[in-house]
Order: sequence, then C-alpha cells, then structure tokens
Amino acid sequence: MLTIALDATYAADLSPTGIGVYSQRLIASLAALINSEAQRLMLCFRPGPYLRARKMQWPTGCSLSPLLEWWPAARQAKLFHGLNQRLTCTRYSARIVTIHDLFPLTSAEYSKPQFQRLFTEILRGAIARADRIIAVSHATRQELLRHTEASDSKIRVVHHGVDPAQIPTEAERNEFRRVLGLKSGERFVLNVGTIQVRKNIGNIALAMKQVPDLRLVLAGGEGYGAERILALVESEGLKDRIIRLGHTPKEQLRLLYSTAEALVFPSVEEGFGFPVLEAMSYGLPVITSNCSSMPEIAGDAALLVDPRDVSQIAEAMRRVTEDVALAERLRSRGKKRATLFSWEKCANETWAVYQELLGT
Repeated sequence: MLTIALDATYAADLSPTGIGVYSQRLIASLAALINSEAQRLMLCFRPGPYLRARKMQWPTGCSLSPLLEWWPAARQAKLFHGLNQRLTCTRYSARIVTIHDLFPLTSAEYSKPQFQRLFTEILRGAIARADRIIAVSHATRQELLRHTEASDSKIRVVHHGVDPAQIPTEAERNEFRRVLGLKSGERFVLNVGTIQVRKNIGNIALAMKQVPDLRLVLAGGEGYGAERILALVESEGLKDRIIRLGHTPKEQLRLLYSTAEALVFPSVEEGFGFPVLEAMSYGLPVITSNCSSMPEIAGDAALLVDPRDVSQIAEAMRRVTEDVALAERLRSRGKKRATLFSWEKCANETWAVYQELLGT
C-alpha cells in the first residue's frame, strides 16, 4: 500500500478561502483518482486544525493524523506534499511543496516586517527541502526564480480549478438586492478578497469617483493596510457608495457573482486569483490587472488594466456597464475560459508529479 501524506492543515475550515479551497478540492479530487486498494491518502493537520478536522467529513479512504515531527503515523508515508507553502523537516522518500504566492518577498508594502521575516524563513526552508515544487501559475514560477534559490528543474506549474457555477433564480437575486439595500435600477460592481494594500482597493475607490452611477460591493475581511484604505474611502466622500460585507460565505458569493455588473479585480500581485475564474464561471464580466498572474488566468476573456492607473480602471468600468455588446462578449468568453480549469485536471497533473518522483 502506497501512502501519500498531505499537510492538509488549511483544509480544516468550514468556510475556506484561497489555500483552504485549494486544499479541500485537491484532496477530494485526488481521493477520487487513486486506486484505494493500492494507494491511500493520509491527511495531516497541525494540532489546532487537527481537532477541527476530526469533526469534519473527508473522502472515503482518507486517514487523519496530527502533523508533528515526532509523530510516527505520518512517517509511514513514502511521499509528503505540503499544500500550504510549508514543508516538514521529517525525511521522506519524496517531498513536494505547493507555492501559492510570494508577496512578502516581492515587496515590503504588502505586509508587516515580522510577517515578511517569518514567511521568508518558512518558504526558503520548504524550497531547500523539496524534491519538487508545484507553482500555481507561471507567474508564481517566475517569482520563485527571481526571489529564491529554487531550481527551475524542480518546478512544475499546476493551475487551480474552479467549482461549477450554481446560478440562483431571479427571485433569489431580487431578494438579495433588497438585502443589500439597493434601490430599483441601482447597479453595482464587485470586488472579492481581503481589503488590503496589494488588492488595490484604494484605486478602485478613487475610480468610483469617475463613474458616479455605480456602487461598489466589497466581499472580504480586513487585512494589512485596511485602516488606510477605509480612511481614504471616508475622506473621498465615498462611504455611502460602498457596501462592505466582510468575509462572505460561498452561498452569498454565488448571489453576488450573479447580480453584479462586473468583477473589478485590479490586484497588484496574485499567485493565481480565484475570483477571476469564479466570476467567469458565472458569466460575470471581469476587469483585472495586466500584471502578475492575472493575464495568464484571464486570457482574452477580461479587460486588462494597469492597476496603478485609476483612469484606466474607471474607463473599464464605464465600458463594461455601458457597452452591452462588450459585456456580452466578456460573458461568453469568460464562461468558455472557466471550463479550461477544473479540479480534476489539477489532481491529474499533481498526481503526475507524484509519479515522476515515485517512478510509478
């Protein structure tokens, strides 16, 4: 029996985002892929998440284990895969780490100095120990080569997938508009993600001043620099035009993607950018950045803007909301683009990396 151990710590979350979504979907897709008579998955969790994980449902055939250096169960595995940019010091026949983004290394503007130091230590240790590195985009691969000692020969690019859209009814959309407090005929654009500096929320707010007939919905909690961004919103007199929802569960996101006029996602740096694909799967027009991983993920199915240029963001919002033909083209292209990314494909390509190391 071939045992493959995964650091599934971030999967122990009932309302996952980012790495948590990746971890849960990859685990489910790998479990569906493997031959349960010949292989098994051991899901390893750091102590706090392990207690949560024991109360959650996991795919048939997956065993659970605490993730401790001295814990004997996980050592039964032949291959260990760190899903969350970390890698245990315990020796295995093969070790793999997934790298999602490197923003604490690429700029001092996006996080606190102590977080940058801790992240750098953890990341460099994982890279040094890994036999293979899975980068979630070619952009992330380039950042690894630019900012770390990672060997290009060890890096494999495996894109995330996207869940199928769950389109709400017209009645559900109308009720949701009422809950949001929108007036009849009032339209809004959407941003999904944590309110933080690298997400470029400040420039979206400034762009709103040039497009006075729209409102902005922010679906995400507060992160680094949120207080400065919210102070800007206040000083620019935009508070009444912006609806802040905080961390938004999946059920509410499906309503937002189905009700908004466009996703406005001009992030400065993203390892992948889940919201771009999520919006496209719902047929929501997307405005995103012309840098980092966004062009790679969006292809020709979005309007790409310079995230530092407020006028470009504003003009893109005007075009999408005023040009019906353009909006329809983006809807059609976005739906088609989203079909290129699936969790089954992600699992198959990840399994190929396992086979490469194990020689199976």
